[in-house]
Order: sequence, then structure tokens, then C-alpha cells
Amino acid sequence: MAETMLDTSNIGIGKGRDGGYACVAPAGTDPTAYIDMTKTLDELCKASASVLKSLGYVSEDGVTLVTDTDSNDTPDWSGKTIDSQMTSYAESVEVMFLESRESVLKCVFGDSNVSASGATTTIRHNQNFSGSHLYVFDCVVSATKVKRIVIPNGVIVERDDVEYNNSDLAGYKPTIKCLPSTFFEGDCLREYIYDTASA
Repeated sequence: MAETMLDTSNIGIGKGRDGGYACVAPAGTDPTAYIDMTKTLDELCKASASVLKSLGYVSEDGVTLVTDTDSNDTPDWSGKTIDSQMTSYAESVEVMFLESRESVLKCVFGDSNVSASGATTTIRHNQNFSGSHLYVFDCVVSATKVKRIVIPNGVIVERDDVEYNNSDLAGYKPTIKCLPSTFFEGDCLREYIYDTASA
């Protein structure tokens, strides 16, 4: 069957998928175990509770994928650009986590900087927070399609300020740098779109 020129099933807003928005696993975890999009993140977490952990609620701003490139232009004698070579390529994810659960705190502040004793959790603030993790995000992108973003080697090296006031939810907003992964043949991340209507 020929492809239609216009298809509204391919458009929509990106919003969190029922069954969980974001999960994390330790560095070196094989991401291929979490590509089965017939299962929600909640189902995947329950199936591998010792490895994959929920990151809870995400703010209404959702997830922002940021691509940062630099290039070197080569002009000819007249000054016109006749060639442009990419000199650097990087991707990152910006997201705000709204819960102060252990999995979030360990991602944002560092695994070794968060400890629990009884009812008290202690969070140490220092420069040792940039450990690598596997991140998985799920969203709905149309009436029948869902998207999964898988980042095998995500490192948090930047964090926005945390504001405590009487009008806004307190949240943790890191920038997750997506480093190349051998699991994905050097790719920084991969996106998967699953059409529930075609399943």
C-alpha cells in the first residue's frame, strides 16, 4: 500500500506515558533488556526490581533532548563558504524530577552521597556526583504511538538550583550528558517508536 502524503497518526504532543515516565539502572546495564515497548516502565521495573528503579514524577515540562554541534567553515577566495565540517557533536537531556526518592537523589547527588538510616536520609553535597547510569524515558507521541528514549551512558555534570518556596513544587533539574555507548555501537542514545495500533 502506498504511503499517504499526510497522516495525522504521526503527529501529537509528547506527554508522559501511563505506567511510568522515567527509570534508572546502574552503569553498564545492558539496555536491550528495556527495549520491549509492549511493556510499560512500571512492568519493566517490577520484572527487574533489583536493577531498574523508577525516577517517579517528572514536571509538566517533560524531557528536552538537546543537540550541540560545532562546525568549521571553509571559505573560497571570494569569502563564500564552500565546505563545512562538523568538529564536535554532543547530546544531552534536560528534565526535572519532582520526587525526593532514593533513586532520584542518588542520580542527582551521587550514589555514594546518599545514605539512609531508619527514617532519615542523608544527602552529602560535594563534587562527586557525576557517575554514569542507564536512563529510560517513556512518552506518548500520538493517539496510538509511544516513544521510548534509552540512554545507556548518561552522566549528570550540571544541576539547576533547587528552590524551596510556598508556591512551586521543589524539584531536581539535572542535565544528563549522553555519552557514546558500546551497547549502541557508539550512539549516544536511541529512540524507539511503537505503534500500538499495528501490534
